[in-house]
Amino acid sequence: MTSRGASRRLLSLDVFRGITIAGMILVDCAGSAVVHPLLRHAVWNGWTLADLVFPSFLVIMGASLVLSLSRRVARGESLPLLSFQIVRRTAVIFAFGLLISFFIFNPPAAGLRWPGVLQRIAVCYFFCAIIYLSTGPALQAALCALLLVGYWLLLTRVPVPGYGAGVLTPQGCLSCYVDRTLLGPHMWYGAFCDPEGILSTLPALADALLGVLAGHWLISRGRTHVQKARRMAAAGALAVAGGLLWSRWLPMNKHIWTSSYALFAGGLALMGLSACYWAIEIREVSAWGRPFEVFGRNPLLSYFLSGLFYGVQQFLHPSWAGGLSLERWINARFFASWLSPMNASLAYAVAYLLVCLAGMSVLHKKKLFLKF
Repeated sequence: MTSRGASRRLLSLDVFRGITIAGMILVDCAGSAVVHPLLRHAVWNGWTLADLVFPSFLVIMGASLVLSLSRRVARGESLPLLSFQIVRRTAVIFAFGLLISFFIFNPPAAGLRWPGVLQRIAVCYFFCAIIYLSTGPALQAALCALLLVGYWLLLTRVPVPGYGAGVLTPQGCLSCYVDRTLLGPHMWYGAFCDPEGILSTLPALADALLGVLAGHWLISRGRTHVQKARRMAAAGALAVAGGLLWSRWLPMNKHIWTSSYALFAGGLALMGLSACYWAIEIREVSAWGRPFEVFGRNPLLSYFLSGLFYGVQQFLHPSWAGGLSLERWINARFFASWLSPMNASLAYAVAYLLVCLAGMSVLHKKKLFLKF
């Protein structure tokens, strides 16, 4: 359903959300298999800038969820109505994710990839919304900690057949074993596990709950904007320090979303949100954020359409392209002819991001925002 107009909202949340969407498009839509280091995920342990994008989106999703649901509760909307809309939104986001998987999953004979970025967003949204409506901040913080500690214990204490407990390799990790056992061929092509797999969704949910807690701070009464920004920044710094300390015993790893990585990346996201809040809501310097607002006001549609059309470019092999996919032909024709393969891949991703921005700007100017 498409609606016109919008209620009063925090521009800083839209801008930060838009930054994460832009980052997700850049990381997911490289021009070739030769990926620029700026857009490359860590091979296994460790982290890169690309590894920080998805957790940041989950944090901002949790914060935005609080602002949205709190307004609707204040308007007197009933719990059954809210629950129905939460389930519907979850189903639509999950279905969008499956549609993208249909276009980008490599071997058609292997079957559809069930997990994915939008699928994980859908699951985290559903549980965060239910938790927010049925519990208070103290229990939400406790659940966040329980998810992180519980997942750590699962990874390090539960044995995997043939490997034992605490073997954090693609072959021996519990999270990967669960994905291989339950998903079989319906996961990331050529991997031992899925980066948006089943068990690793638990710490991802913890990141979304960090956002829920930030949302409570943003709507709290009796605090100034400066106090809210400082509190988010301080909480983020503590989380970053905690994640770095934890990584001495549990390596940071986005592929299995280790608890140390979740805490570290979630903390950086809180600090990033605090910086946007300080610049836009306090200092009132907002012009720089207008392009990101375009993505931030239509986040799921922006990501879905970018992934869909990128998948279509990979899927199509027109005869005039000499057997190349449309994506490879565009990269070869317009970028690889004068840039190194690595820089051509980056240039394609940036150009594709700008095309997506132009398309979404049309909807933004007409005040058309996807709601469901």
